[in-house]
Formats: sequence, C-alpha cells, structure tokens
Amino acid sequence: MRDIEKLKRLIHYVAWKAGKRDWFGATKLYKVLWFADARQFVLTKKPITGAVYIREKHGPVPKYGIVARRELEKAGAIRTSKEGNLTRIVALSRPDVSIFSVDELRAVDYWINHIDKEHTAESISDRSHDYAWDIAKMGEELPLFAVLANRIREPEERELGRLQQRAKDLGLV
Repeated sequence: MRDIEKLKRLIHYVAWKAGKRDWFGATKLYKVLWFADARQFVLTKKPITGAVYIREKHGPVPKYGIVARRELEKAGAIRTSKEGNLTRIVALSRPDVSIFSVDELRAVDYWINHIDKEHTAESISDRSHDYAWDIAKMGEELPLFAVLANRIREPEERELGRLQQRAKDLGLV
C-alpha cells in the first residue's frame, strides 16, 4: 500500500472544509480527491496524495479510501453518517495539513468550491465518467493522466452546431 497518510490527511482536510455543506457527501469528496490529484499531476508531474484510483460505480475513487476513512474514524478525526442516499463525512477535529504545500491546498480548495457550488453529485459524476473511465473495468486502476482522456471525445450537440456553423461561414462545407 502506498503512503496512506497523505490520503488520510487530505480526506480529513476536505471533510473539515466541506463536510457540513449541503449535499456534500462521499461522492463529492472522492471527486475532489480525484480532480485535485489528477490535475495537480498533469500540471506538476506530482500528485498531491500519491493515491491509486480505481473505477467504481460513481467514478474514480482512491483504492484505499475506505481504509483511510475507517482509520480516521477510529482515531476520532471524522464521523460518517447516512442521510438518505448521502454518505456524510464530517471532521471532528482540525486536520494537520503541514505535509501539503500552499499550492496543493489551493488546488484542493478550488475543487471543493467548484464541485460544491457548480455541481450535484450526479453532474460531477458525469464529468468524471470520461473516456478512460468508460473503457476501464469495474475495480480497475485509473492512472492519473487518464483525466486527459476527456479531451478525446465526440463534440456535444451545442459544440457541434457551433463548429458546423463556423465551417459553413468559412466556406468549408
């Protein structure tokens, strides 16, 4: 198992920052971790946690996410509860984030706020269900660079219409 300490600390941090927000549960937590880790890897060639992510029903999740959460619960750092379909994860103590750089925390904060304010669990799942996720088998590892695979896709209907009009304007069709 890779260094689970960074994963645990980041789960604790996200739970501290967002765990009590409306509709912020395990699905959104895992999206924050995936997008923060993957985008940081793409930008710096170094992920934040070093976690291995796998394909699961609602998108990429850290392979040892449940283990990390259980250890955090056992230590009294977080509490997990069910609220209907929502699995809420709330921090019970202030997280130690000393192992993260300012840039790493800034990236995580961006994803917390973006996912919280701009997405439902369903809409952010749609964003993480990209080409790489589609072709992976359930439980299969997703490399962090797989986040780039969403750039290789069919254009959405509104994009296609705009591109067709542009081609027509340029006399290409």
